[in-house]
Amino acid sequence: FLVFSISPAEPLVTVLDNGLTVITEEMHYSPVVASFISYRVGSRNESGDILGISHFCEHLMFKGTTSMPFGRFWQIVQRDGGMANAFTSEDITCYYLVLPAGRIDDALMIESDRMVNCLFDPDEVISERNVVHEERRMGFVDSPSGALYEAVMSEAFRIHPYRNSVIGFDENILAYDHIKARNYHEQYYCPSNAVLTLVGDFETEEMLMKVEEFFGSIPAGNVPPEPDIVEPEQTERRFVEIDHASNLGRLIMVFHVPDGLHEDTPILDLIGTYLSGGRSSRLEQSLVSMGLASSAYAYNDEGIDPKLFYLGATIMPGITPEEVEELIWLELEQLISEDIPDDILDELKVRARASLILRLNTPMYRALNMGMSASMFNDPLKFEKDINTISDVTQEDIRRVAATYFRPDAVTVGVLNPTSESFGMTSREREDLPTDIQEPTTVNYEGLEITEDMLVAPVTSISDGVISRTLSNGIEVFVKEDHSFPITSVNFAIPLGDLRASPEMAGLAIVTTETMLRGTDDLSYEEFHRRLESVGSYIRFYGGWEYSTGSVTIISEKTGVALKTIADLLIKPAFREDDFNTVLSETRAHVEAQKEDVWGVAMNNLFRIMADDPDQAPVVTQETLDRITIDDVRVFHETCSRAEGTVVVIVGDVDPEEIFEECELLFRGMDNPNCVLPEAAIAEFSDLPGDMLIETMPGRMQAAVMIGTEGPGLNSPDYIAFSVMNTILGRGIGSRLGHYVRDDQGLAYAVGSWLHALEDIGFFTSFLSTRADYTEQAIESVISQIELISEEHVMDIELKLVQSNAVGSHALSTMSYDGQASYLVNIFINERPLDYDRIRLGKTLELSPEHLLETAAEYFGPGEWFISVAGGVDENLNPVFE
Repeated sequence: FLVFSISPAEPLVTVLDNGLTVITEEMHYSPVVASFISYRVGSRNESGDILGISHFCEHLMFKGTTSMPFGRFWQIVQRDGGMANAFTSEDITCYYLVLPAGRIDDALMIESDRMVNCLFDPDEVISERNVVHEERRMGFVDSPSGALYEAVMSEAFRIHPYRNSVIGFDENILAYDHIKARNYHEQYYCPSNAVLTLVGDFETEEMLMKVEEFFGSIPAGNVPPEPDIVEPEQTERRFVEIDHASNLGRLIMVFHVPDGLHEDTPILDLIGTYLSGGRSSRLEQSLVSMGLASSAYAYNDEGIDPKLFYLGATIMPGITPEEVEELIWLELEQLISEDIPDDILDELKVRARASLILRLNTPMYRALNMGMSASMFNDPLKFEKDINTISDVTQEDIRRVAATYFRPDAVTVGVLNPTSESFGMTSREREDLPTDIQEPTTVNYEGLEITEDMLVAPVTSISDGVISRTLSNGIEVFVKEDHSFPITSVNFAIPLGDLRASPEMAGLAIVTTETMLRGTDDLSYEEFHRRLESVGSYIRFYGGWEYSTGSVTIISEKTGVALKTIADLLIKPAFREDDFNTVLSETRAHVEAQKEDVWGVAMNNLFRIMADDPDQAPVVTQETLDRITIDDVRVFHETCSRAEGTVVVIVGDVDPEEIFEECELLFRGMDNPNCVLPEAAIAEFSDLPGDMLIETMPGRMQAAVMIGTEGPGLNSPDYIAFSVMNTILGRGIGSRLGHYVRDDQGLAYAVGSWLHALEDIGFFTSFLSTRADYTEQAIESVISQIELISEEHVMDIELKLVQSNAVGSHALSTMSYDGQASYLVNIFINERPLDYDRIRLGKTLELSPEHLLETAAEYFGPGEWFISVAGGVDENLNPVFE
């Protein structure tokens, strides 16, 4: 090895003889290891007729090797209880696995194997072309934001490959073949072009020996020269405008900025935070709070080559793009001509450092951060070193950088005009599916080893070490002390949920929680959020069906600030009428945006047809929002934000006794009103044997399909068996639906199933998104699999896979403070014992194929399906997008 260390306190960088760069860092907090391998190749390296092929190769590298049959990748990850995925950008392609520490050899085996032995089977290429084509339709054709982004990129860049879509265009995707893919893979996916980052519970010397064993014999490779294309300087304003079948307008403004290694890059990052870093940011105050935009953003996109600084907004009805652009220019001009207030600049520097600490407290994010930094900029700590640069930024630096890049003659502006009419579509050409509905190909489990030790439940629980106390007013507080990181996660829940209100006012919980977030009598909206954001944190708070839940993760020395903020939020929100009106307008805009989305429309319609009375379904509409008044919000808060049923969980670098004392003091003003807490009431399930509702959405090439029926509730003795059965059926790409519908037939990019369980009732839903003219076949394919699992025993190996997964994934459950706190909150609100994770795991290991068959047969009656379809189809499921 050639070994060098950046400094005694920094991760070890090792370069193998074949050029593979290996970054290792021990993190013994949790018994897991993250493997992150990144290749310096992306759409930046593409030209001609292979645009998007980096992304396509990313897909194909999951499709089997000469020694790992198709599907084996996901079987191994599932068996080990791990998580895995990949992504492609303009500059790099990355693959990650997070596994229990004892299974890390599997990650090294997988990554070394697919670096050299990918099959690129012609039949799989055809199937995956359909999948990627569907992914493009979802992200850049039917999506308003995606369509505008693509148009702006092609206008902002005239010659550089950054102008091209990472996923490619229709003509490219349909022309991919196994030869093009194999040739491209052989050029770029090799040790000398890769960085392997390993972070977690291991001994470095032993890990490096394993890396040498798995990767050392792979040839270095001969990578093509880096692209040498320089984008000409932009000297005039550019403008692009598109029409789209959407309900809300969009605006994007972009400016050319230097590459990620330039000295101005950290300053641009800081400016992005100033403009849109949270609810106290400038764009939030000037656009969102003023009712001009439902959302706004600004960020600097760092690249190997010079990229862009983005500003954008989703525009409220009745507001023109010109009005929004004018206000953005005012903010930019102020950056050039005036100093940021000194106290704000100081806070921005504190936020940058604190945010980095909060971001790097798990093996996964630590590995991702170092791996991307090393691949793109040849420095695993580049992003961290930028924080030191930010610490030295002056007012003059900010004015200089803003004046240099935010020029009227250097902007590209993109505007999306919403229209209810169909917009111009790309080619309607489709590939013929391999066959009609057929028996699925056999999944190859031969050689997949599941040993007895993989089916032994651990004796530990997430709740180990938790101390609980009931405050004098009845609030339950749970504390888990751990000093591995100087941070604390605080999660909380109150019994304020939409099902506790009349269905005629669906959305009341959302409006109430958002209005609570607008500040207190003594703190404005900006001041309330600045308290946390000034120290690098923020508060999340969401209205749900039965409970509203929230969280804050913060530097541990500021834990008191988090608790104070949560107490103020729950006990003394101002409920100013102006704030309420702003929230109501924003919620209306979100409802309109959901109507643009085939998924949202299909899901809401499914709830309607599954309800005995569709008007009682928990669906937020403009009509239900019309009925909500500020008085309703105040009364709902007074009734439901009470000590009874409220829980606060603190996990991390704290002293439990100090926390209990502080909570007693801060939450003492939260009491119980003299009224009974409303029960959470869901609409009665329909007594029809099934139903179908089709909603035609002009201008959409795709259709979303939701197939539902009643399932078991949390208290049902069938709940665990049903959950295990559903994992086999539709949880992930390795499931039956993933294999048969996605991989075998290429019918969908996203397909699966879930169970949304309340106390006494559950809602089973299978979902998929597909090209409109595939819809009927996709529906039949999904239903055939659902009915098959209710008629035939699952294989022993399928059940053992889920059981082994449950055992292995238990290690990953302790990987973050926030994840542990979230678990404990959910245990409380679902009235489960603290060690329910251990109890559930034991019951899962006791299940047999007979249990699963009996449960599936109980709930999956032939033909008794509620089907909701939304998108580019008519009532006969014929495509209408042309």
